[in-house]
Formats: sequence, structure tokens, C-alpha cells
Amino acid sequence: MPNQIRLAIMTGAGGVGKTTLAANLGYEVARLGHKVAIFDLDPQGSLNVACRLNKTPAPKATTAWIYSGFFDGTYTLIPVWEQHVKNLEVFQGGSALFKVMPNLAQAGGSQLLQEALSEYPLTHDLLIFDCPATLEQIPKSALIAATHLLVPLMPDAKAIDGTRVLLDWYAANVQELQLSPPPGFLGFVINNVEDGAEHQRLSKELPPRYEARGYRVFPAIKHYTAFTNAWSEAVPLRVHRSTHPALGPIAAIAEAIQQEIKGGKRGKAKSTRR
Repeated sequence: MPNQIRLAIMTGAGGVGKTTLAANLGYEVARLGHKVAIFDLDPQGSLNVACRLNKTPAPKATTAWIYSGFFDGTYTLIPVWEQHVKNLEVFQGGSALFKVMPNLAQAGGSQLLQEALSEYPLTHDLLIFDCPATLEQIPKSALIAATHLLVPLMPDAKAIDGTRVLLDWYAANVQELQLSPPPGFLGFVINNVEDGAEHQRLSKELPPRYEARGYRVFPAIKHYTAFTNAWSEAVPLRVHRSTHPALGPIAAIAEAIQQEIKGGKRGKAKSTRR
């Protein structure tokens, strides 16, 4: 029987291309025939732009509803890119998430996402949690609900330090919350690699560092204006340009997810602090 994979895309720094990766990855997995839902857990609501959705949905139509204390099992899932794929949906995020922050800070608040998915399960093969670029209550709730983590990492000093903080945060929360089993790391992906010397150097140096710790590192994804152009057209990269070179690295992650759905070995979990 297929596994439901709940993939939290997390980062310790902003601007690493997290939402662009989430949207394109969801599309690629859906193309493989799997039913996919992307939960936008980011108050910035960037996924609304990527998919040309309503920028100000009603709070009950957003993921904030899960954290409201009144959730009744209604997931407002909106099909996207239907002319290209039939099994990809989005649960919108946005500014309504700011209003439920006090609920998340209360005892048990971080459990609300996990409890919702347990009490009102979805039939999707893959749920992608597009987390905000912080390490606060919403990412904590995603950590509790997730089966796997994917960490996009931009090859610059700020993002590298943010990833170090993320790994420490992960280990501390796994221990504090006694997550058993903890979500495993599907892997890291060096993302938004530019042509400058520093990016090129770090994009070569970083993978061996993480691989030496037992993490999988997916092929790097370069920074391309095609991603921006695809966003302006509100289509995934493959629709914008079906032979674009960035599709290979994204497809490699999609194939790894497909293996997990089919019952592959769980991603490597780390529980010791660094």
C-alpha cells in the first residue's frame, strides 16, 4: 500500500527559492501520477502568486483555519494548472496565518496540524508543507506533522549559517517533543546557484560536507530567469520551457519522493546537535 508522504520544505534563511521549489516539485510529482496537495504555511502567501490564486482568500479558505481552534475537517483545496495536470491542489496561506499565531503559542498549539490530519485524513500521496523562512511555531507544527524534510540551501554565508541553526533547532525539537520516529531528511538541495565565484565554490564544497554526515544531497539547481518568467506566466517551469536544464534536478527529487511513496527507505533522521 502506498505511503502518504508529508514533506516539509524548511530553511533557516529567506530568499533561497523555497516556494518556487515547492510549486515545481508538486507539479513534477503530480506528473508521475500521484495525488499532491501543497499546504502554504507561509503568511507571505507567495504560492498564491505562483499559481495566480486569490491573494486575499477568506480565512476559512486558508491553512490558518487548521490553527483556529474551530477546524471541522474542511480543507479548501484548489486545483491548479488543471490544463496540464489533473491531481495537484493547493491549500492557500497568506496573512490570515498572522492572526492565529496566539493559538499556536498556546499549549498544544504546535500539535494542531498533526491532529487535523489524523482526525480528518486526506487521500493524497504527497502533502507538501511550504513553511515560512523562520524557526518558530508554524515550522514546529510542520515538523510534528511531517514524515520527511527537504532543505533548500543557497550557497552563501547567510544561508549556510541558517542551515546550521535549522539542524540544531531540529535536533532540539525532536528531543523536546520526543518525536518517535522523527521526520527523516529526504535531503538537501543547493538552490539558486549563481555564476559568481563564491556561489560556484560553495556549491562544490557543500555537498561533501553534508554527505559526510549521512545526508543525501540532490543535484544543484542554478538560478535562472526562466523561473521568474514562469512565475510571471503563473505556470510551472516545465510548461514554460519543457526542455529547461533545471528540470533534471527537480525531477531527481520528485523521483526520490516517488520511491518513498512506493515504500522506499525513510530519509535519514538526525537527532544529535551540532
